[in-house]
Amino acid sequence: MEWNAQPDGLPPAVLLADVAASLAASPGHRGALVKWVDGWAQRSGLTAAVARRRAARRESAVDPDIPCCLIVAVEPARDGSGEIVVRPWLNTVPGHWDPQPGEPATTTLDGLGEAVERALQQGARLWSAPDAPDRTGREQPAYVEFVLPYDLLNHDVAGLRFRIGHGRPLPLGLKYGVHLRSLERMRTDDAVVRQQWRDRWHSLRRHGVTVHGWTGADAQRLDAWQTALAGEAGRTAVVLDAPADTPALEALKAAIAEGISLAIWDRRGAFIEERREVVTAVFASVPIAAQIPMAIHRLRKKAVDPAQSPDLLGRHIAFFWDDPTRLVDIHTDDGDPADEEALA
Repeated sequence: MEWNAQPDGLPPAVLLADVAASLAASPGHRGALVKWVDGWAQRSGLTAAVARRRAARRESAVDPDIPCCLIVAVEPARDGSGEIVVRPWLNTVPGHWDPQPGEPATTTLDGLGEAVERALQQGARLWSAPDAPDRTGREQPAYVEFVLPYDLLNHDVAGLRFRIGHGRPLPLGLKYGVHLRSLERMRTDDAVVRQQWRDRWHSLRRHGVTVHGWTGADAQRLDAWQTALAGEAGRTAVVLDAPADTPALEALKAAIAEGISLAIWDRRGAFIEERREVVTAVFASVPIAAQIPMAIHRLRKKAVDPAQSPDLLGRHIAFFWDDPTRLVDIHTDDGDPADEEALA
């Protein structure tokens, strides 16, 4: 946008009008924009350049699994202040991954909901299709994905409250698909970790969910548990106890190191068998892995109803969904307190 014209001679305003034409819902608007662009190109001798740009856009791959998305990276200052640095990104066009950074904010965990609410207000102005249908024809909500350090992964981000207009604050998970992601893995430059992450993800997409289970007894044999996971590349998910105690947290760290992108636990602590059966039913209810986030979203929506039991798993489920093809530039700027902590 800072250039008067691109190398092929096309000004940004002309390119913007041509892209707007392809997105216009009204045939009248679309036709008027195309006519204006074509007329300008003919007068300027740049008809061929416009044609090349249109062909390149048509060839650009559209992935129906990429949603409108708010990504929220949260990093504690770890200086005794209790402050956290919140960095948002907005992906505003479904089908394409091009997240743009928002303004970072310094707050506390108690203020995280307000920081997310401000970012959502910006997203609501920019999202081109916040309720676009998924490949099954159902409407797909925008996602809110929290990129968190290990020690915050059990924080109830789906339960954060946000306000619409003058209404009462609502749980975030009621309106949005809320996912957890790993800050440490997003930031890593370890090539082995990144390759294992991509490999497990591709296996999940191709072959579906195969769970590597964890129970309280595994706390006494964590090395054997990780060794078994490392030796079975076809395992694409873990279901485990809440990573609030040391053994379960170490198991989650091991799973992330081994490339696992899908993990589910009960934030309250031990994941008892009858509640694990609910997760098994969720996995069985969708034909492809890409629909798991929507299945978890429906589970949460049903549980929010005040008439339902407060013990329903949907109120307490933690959903780790960490797509290695959808990265953000998680590295902080020089001089940021989070940088000093990372270096320390």
